[in-house]
Order: sequence, then C-alpha cells, then structure tokens
Amino acid sequence: MQKEAERVGIPTALITAIPSVAKSVGVSRIITGGGIPYPVGNPSLPREREIEFRRRLVEKALEAISTAVTGPTVFDVSLA
Repeated sequence: MQKEAERVGIPTALITAIPSVAKSVGVSRIITGGGIPYPVGNPSLPREREIEFRRRLVEKALEAISTAVTGPTVFDVSLA
C-alpha cells in the first residue's frame, strides 16, 4: 500500500523498530522508533520523556514526508 501511495505522489513514512527490514523491502522514508513491542512509545521512560519521545517521532515523520528521497532513507530520532 505504501508503494502505491508513493507511486501516485502521496509521500509516506514508516515508524519502525527494525529499520533494516523496512530498508530491505524498499520503504522510502523510515523513522527509527522505539523497541519492538512499542515502536511509537517507550513505557520505561518517565511520563514527560515519553511524551517528548512521541512528539519527536511525529515531528520526524512530518520532516520525512516533506523531504524528497530517491530510495530508502532512514531518519533517526534522538532521545538526547
């Protein structure tokens, strides 16, 4: 489905805990998320830091779909 959306000009981004798999199948924009059971969160973080982490994931995804790419590109989110 992602490839079809991209084909018709709709940029997409995938948040995943395993960017190597996404890259190997040709996903255009890959955002490195948290761990496997919680790719879009991290319940081990204190509440405020988890909220910040989730916000950074969304911001990075928005940045990714605004970026022209020619092949699989990984966008990392730092917790620092």
